[in-house]
Amino acid sequence: MAIKKRSDTQLRAETPEKLFPLLRKTGANSDTLWPQQVDLLREYAEKRVGARDLAIELPTGTGKTLTGLLIADWRRREGKGRAIFVCPTKQLVRQVVAAAENEGIDVVDLSGPWKQWDASAQNKYERAKATAVVPYSSIFNTSPKLIEADVIVFDDAHAGEQYVSKAYTVEVPRQRYGSIWSEALEAVAPMLPKERYQQLIGNTPGAGTRELVDCLILAQRDDVLPGLARALDAFARVDRSDRFAASQKFAFDATGGHLAACALYVSWSKIEARPVTPPTFENALFASATQRVYLSATLGTSGELERAFGRPAVARLHRPDGAPTPTSGRRFLVFPHLVPDADPDKLTKELIKTVGKSIVITPSDKDADTASTTIVPKRWTVFRKGDVEDSLDDFAASTKSVALLANRYDGIDLPGKACRSVTMAGYPGVTNLQERFYASRARASAVSAERVRSRVVQGIGRCTRGPRDWALVIVADRETTTYLSREEVRATLSPDLQSEIEFGLDQSDTSLDDVRENVAMFLEQGKQWRGDPEDELARIRAAAEQHEPAAAPGLAEAAKHEVEAMEKMWNGDWKAASEKLHLAATAMTSYPAVRGYQATLLFRAAVAIDKAARDANDQELAFRADALAAQAVDAAKPATWMAAFLPFQGRQALAPSAQCLSAAARLSTYIDGVGSPAKLKIAFQNMIDGLSQIDHKSYEPALTQLGLFLGAYAFKPKGNSRTDSAWCWDETQWISVEAKSEHKIDGVIGVTDTLQVNGHLALVAEDRSTAVPETSAAIMVSPRTVVHKDAIAVAGEDSYRVTPDEIRALATDTERLWEGLQLLRNIKVASERTDGVAKLLDQHRLRPEDVLDRLTVTRIGEV
Repeated sequence: MAIKKRSDTQLRAETPEKLFPLLRKTGANSDTLWPQQVDLLREYAEKRVGARDLAIELPTGTGKTLTGLLIADWRRREGKGRAIFVCPTKQLVRQVVAAAENEGIDVVDLSGPWKQWDASAQNKYERAKATAVVPYSSIFNTSPKLIEADVIVFDDAHAGEQYVSKAYTVEVPRQRYGSIWSEALEAVAPMLPKERYQQLIGNTPGAGTRELVDCLILAQRDDVLPGLARALDAFARVDRSDRFAASQKFAFDATGGHLAACALYVSWSKIEARPVTPPTFENALFASATQRVYLSATLGTSGELERAFGRPAVARLHRPDGAPTPTSGRRFLVFPHLVPDADPDKLTKELIKTVGKSIVITPSDKDADTASTTIVPKRWTVFRKGDVEDSLDDFAASTKSVALLANRYDGIDLPGKACRSVTMAGYPGVTNLQERFYASRARASAVSAERVRSRVVQGIGRCTRGPRDWALVIVADRETTTYLSREEVRATLSPDLQSEIEFGLDQSDTSLDDVRENVAMFLEQGKQWRGDPEDELARIRAAAEQHEPAAAPGLAEAAKHEVEAMEKMWNGDWKAASEKLHLAATAMTSYPAVRGYQATLLFRAAVAIDKAARDANDQELAFRADALAAQAVDAAKPATWMAAFLPFQGRQALAPSAQCLSAAARLSTYIDGVGSPAKLKIAFQNMIDGLSQIDHKSYEPALTQLGLFLGAYAFKPKGNSRTDSAWCWDETQWISVEAKSEHKIDGVIGVTDTLQVNGHLALVAEDRSTAVPETSAAIMVSPRTVVHKDAIAVAGEDSYRVTPDEIRALATDTERLWEGLQLLRNIKVASERTDGVAKLLDQHRLRPEDVLDRLTVTRIGEV
């Protein structure tokens, strides 16, 4: 029988929620929309239908994807134009297509290479007869093949940064593309200190050298750009079958004409060239859309969405005030590193075997490879990313298996019986060199905190997609354990998740037998679990309150100016770009927690105005650049990374600091007292041997010797409760060092450890009958990286921790310094010798302020 059909455009509704009951019946439709969906869709139609950029926040399991599909379908049917729905991965494209077809929403799958698209499906999109469902890569590339759309809906927008930035980031891994890496490094060598360049070209880097990241703001030196462009353009000449090289070629095509607007992040193992925020205004498909909608379970309030998508302002659409918060099932978190007398890897493996299956989420492929040998049970089936690219069905149906997924914190939905366990194996704090630079050198991790928080929250929730789901969550690494032990981190999470994490921290800090018993009770989901455990969780939840991060308003205000600055730089308006960056930095003046990021913005503003000065030969602008740079250096303290890039070309070198002069004066005398080169070599060997020991009787004297070699008045204070070594550069800067060399790596830094460190500087001040200098720090040296939540709570603001490896790396660098210092023995004029020492300290980045910078990257309670 022939059925007469009405045209697609005749099926219309006043608002998106009224479209829902009019959709064709498929036998698999949802019974009804949830109240929060109805409220959001109604408010969208009434207030936000004209917004160019709109973010919609809906918690996991509350119909976020259907809400986005209805908006796209409604606009399409209203004759507003074509609609695109964007997903992070191809697997999610297929998942969304299936969900849309179940609801009777007309969609077409346009994932994969554009030459392989189904012609009929493409035609339906182009005639606005169906919504195109595509991965992020179909939008963010140098030549999108989709024609312009009225609306583009981005699902899982909180994870969008990695997909958007990838289109504009040229990565050069040293191991894989050594010649390109070397050519790029040679091009920018004039921007690097000589000693740092020597470290980078070496074949056997120490731990410190391998991890160190330099940020070169390329607008600072016009002369390095042609050589760098030639180096990166070499990807165009790599074999076309190399898909990674092809993707770098496309990224270079997107940025190559604008390298001056980019930053270059340089490390021993990789180089990355990228604009700090993506220039999405250059993407015709993205920029021409009438509306861009960003769907997220965790939007955040710090401007991260704006930075991720390169938009100066994104309107928000939240659940109405007073609406009930949907729950996402129950998670029981276990922290193996907190369980006394347990081997964390063995316990993790045991728990995975107890459940019978787990997804294991790691930050990188390297971490995934490590997990496969340390925590995956032997002879179990291992599913990798490629095995679940199209579907999770095989894994869901399997037993005695793990899905080992690198950097897949989103887009894995395994509700109900599909999987009852998530294992977090690695801290997702840095996924690229820009994030690593922010977290370490710039002390600006606050700008990435929203992203890290989202990854952790999304990872924990992979198997609890609805209110009746339940899953065991194993936090299998030290850093994530410490991260979730921080009260200020937990306070930014939902009350439900706060209670689950705090409950898990408490129950893990008991005994191995108790942990096993509690896990068995949870997996049984019987009366025992419904009793005391649920009562305790309810009590903790009742007391929990969610707060936005303290610096969120400043970061959100800054984001607008940062994005606008990028467009100005892209178009060569450096003076206007500097003004925008200065406005961004000014927005954070009232928030001490983001001083490192503020300093970075001020330095970028200084570089931009300096370029404007060079281009216009304007001396007044040059003076303004110097003033901004000085402001940036002051705001950055104790970080010193930007000192390597100052003064600007043609300007006078900065005068040495008071503490640097103190070190130089002491070392210029000490040179004569160390004996012959042979004796000095023995002294360094003995010191490094001592710093390689566990016994405190060997370790502590070596610490004091290191302080002496760095130009400090170094000593072991007498009396009880004193620090193991005090390094004093007169009254300008002090460092106290508490050696916990006898700590076992798998232990936990406790309250007593932290309290010891807190009081050391005050006791040094008492011994010296003076006040503690403003630039000072109390350091704990311990191989442990797990910190008890109570120890975090009592940690002082000036208390930091480093590992023995970091102290040894400092010692090795100090030995290289002394190779140069010995050559100054023949200088008999004291002032000339002191000047020479100061210059060497600066060259080797071992001024007292540099030493303080190196030892104060990680507060005791931070990751």
